[in-house]
Amino acid sequence: GFVTPAGATLPRAELHAHAARRHHESASRPRAMSTPDVDDDDAVHGVDRLPGDAENAARAMDEIVADSDEDGGDTDEDVPDQPEDDYESDGDDQEWALGFCERAPAETLRRQFFPSKVGGRPAWLDPVDVPTAAQLKCLYTREPLDFLLQVYASVDDEPTAFHRAVFLFVSPHGGDLHRPGAVRAFRSQLPRINPFYPDEPCEPGDPLQELTDAQHAAYELRHDRWSDDALRGAIARRPRMFPERELVVEPEEFLEDDDVTAGIAGAENAARVAAAMTPAEEGSDDWKEQMRRARESLPEALRGVGDDVSEAEVRSLERAQDKNQVRLSRFHLRLRRTDPTQVLRYCFDEGAEPLWPSVSDAPERNERTVPPCPRCGAPRRFEFQVLPTLVNHLDVDSELNSAVDFGSIAVYTCAGSCAPPAHDGTRGVAADGKSEAYAEECVLVHPPLNA
Repeated sequence: GFVTPAGATLPRAELHAHAARRHHESASRPRAMSTPDVDDDDAVHGVDRLPGDAENAARAMDEIVADSDEDGGDTDEDVPDQPEDDYESDGDDQEWALGFCERAPAETLRRQFFPSKVGGRPAWLDPVDVPTAAQLKCLYTREPLDFLLQVYASVDDEPTAFHRAVFLFVSPHGGDLHRPGAVRAFRSQLPRINPFYPDEPCEPGDPLQELTDAQHAAYELRHDRWSDDALRGAIARRPRMFPERELVVEPEEFLEDDDVTAGIAGAENAARVAAAMTPAEEGSDDWKEQMRRARESLPEALRGVGDDVSEAEVRSLERAQDKNQVRLSRFHLRLRRTDPTQVLRYCFDEGAEPLWPSVSDAPERNERTVPPCPRCGAPRRFEFQVLPTLVNHLDVDSELNSAVDFGSIAVYTCAGSCAPPAHDGTRGVAADGKSEAYAEECVLVHPPLNA
């Protein structure tokens, strides 16, 4: 760790927070422990209470899952079992960190302060061998990608990852982010002693360590889309930039109020699901409404088929619908039990998995979608997920095709955080036209919830 002016030693993982001297820290609040000033009998986190208490609502969700699993011998291997509670995907011994968007002075988000941030231009960790146009291209539309965010996350037991950041880029067609190659992630890391930064943290107001002439010439060969020259060029060629916000990271903590943690936040969805699953008298208005909803829930290929739909297919569809509703309720419940304004969830512990908002649309993780690291052969591990709440901070028009929309984005990175080839910042572009300092990692994207 570094030694502060006062003589106290900081863990390496806290380097970026200390170096930037975040101006908002003195006014920050313990987010995860805060609750709105409302009457518990009326609402919690802005969710109106429905008839019946949260315990009944939570019980209704459990009964739905139990009922859908009691199938007269028919099984549905395509729908995985639902976790018994909203903790299962996180494990009991894993520590999660939550990311929140905060306004911050632009000077604190420059690269010498190793920021985690959303929007603006990338604060490249390696400022010379930046990703090239060939890497920053949407594989679905073949158009240049937009910069979404970066997460600074050093690795304590890997000297070559003393500084480490993961950068995330998205397709300009925001509704297609779940298409393969429409979201791409790149990892960069540096040892403490490196050609670009001093080995002691910068203080606010300290000047940036400028590139040498040779380093700057090497940087120019990469044709960075976010360079000063590029941003001064023709408007039509400028990249879209989202509002710049700092990603403030805090440990996940749960609300202590037992009434809140019982499941109030999921009450509305659970009650609706329970009501929808209660059989109505045949011929009644409620029965007709249930039949209408059942028809609409069928895939296009099965609508209007009638007798051609087997009982097993119907049961499979019902089971999938039930589990999707319960999973979505638990997804929202987990967020509300900590802080519903979170935009990112981080845990690089072995065994950590993302919290998907559905069962049937959750991306499949296998050797094809998340292969081992091609650089070192180590398996890739889940590192963080971006939540759809981030869209609220991007200042996008939801009516446009370019509007960013997704259910969740999960990023998987090399478990060994393998190092790139060492260089002094003056090497040319690699023979394959790609950056060696930024290793591409794997991304899985859940489709938009309203798709």
